[in-house]
Amino acid sequence: MCRAEWSHLPEDVRPLAALGNEERIRHIRAKRWVDYPHADRVLRRLNEIYVQPRSERMENMLLIGQSGMGKTTLVRKFERTHTVRLGNNGTCRLHPIVVMLMPHDPTGPRFFSQLLKAIGVPAIDNFETTAPRESTVLRVLTEVQAKVIVIDELNSVLAGTARQQRLFLQLLRWLSNELRVALIGIGVPETRHALLSDDQLRNRFMNLELPTWENGDDFSHFVTRLVWSLPLREPSPVDSRRLMQMLVGRTGGITLGTCKAIERAAIRAIRSGTERLDYQAFEHEDVWDGIEAPVIMGGHRRKSRRG
Repeated sequence: MCRAEWSHLPEDVRPLAALGNEERIRHIRAKRWVDYPHADRVLRRLNEIYVQPRSERMENMLLIGQSGMGKTTLVRKFERTHTVRLGNNGTCRLHPIVVMLMPHDPTGPRFFSQLLKAIGVPAIDNFETTAPRESTVLRVLTEVQAKVIVIDELNSVLAGTARQQRLFLQLLRWLSNELRVALIGIGVPETRHALLSDDQLRNRFMNLELPTWENGDDFSHFVTRLVWSLPLREPSPVDSRRLMQMLVGRTGGITLGTCKAIERAAIRAIRSGTERLDYQAFEHEDVWDGIEAPVIMGGHRRKSRRG
């Protein structure tokens, strides 16, 4: 097949269309980044948090959104942008942005263990008191010149008792004050409730929401750019209002579900020989296995806690 027939694809994708079916399917399944306005807005705000000068009252951020909206992906892109590599072998010695996963048990020792793990320090489980653990964490964070600590799935703090939640929030306030680092919490909308009980923290956190998709130009452009990145050999008319409505309706506007449905439909198009995505490509029920719109509860969509 002549490459001139693949003019519907961006130049960097056209060579991939010449590959065999399985190689193209592997490419389709690989992770990729697609710019869109809400993501750009979040990244700008994250960078504002990063570049602020150290002070006694650091501005923090709470990034909230439904599970599957790509919050963690955004944070990892933010982290990669500011990775500092030193030395001829490319070893990363500084860690200006520390991205950690909030433990299910919101206690100081478990939090510090996760924090050290995120930096690459082996976990230390035999502290006799909390003081050595705190001093170790402060020393390590100072050595790696941490400026921002990102706590993914901060909503896990809600699993603790009222006392545990209060103590954990005090720990966050102490950590920010002691090191003059900014905090970025990532979680589902309910995460806001965790901060309401601490007046000082609540006033220091800027709320930023990553909303679910609606059927409009932004969503259409996102889907179109995503499909352009796939090495399908025929043009895909995916910008129809009917198809956009189907995607939003069946996924609830969740990014993960949208991407998964497009991935499955594209793989099916390669294996069937149709080589294109259109409304009919998404009528096959196997494209939608396990993809459901989140249930609306209390005015908010809810699904799982991962995102």
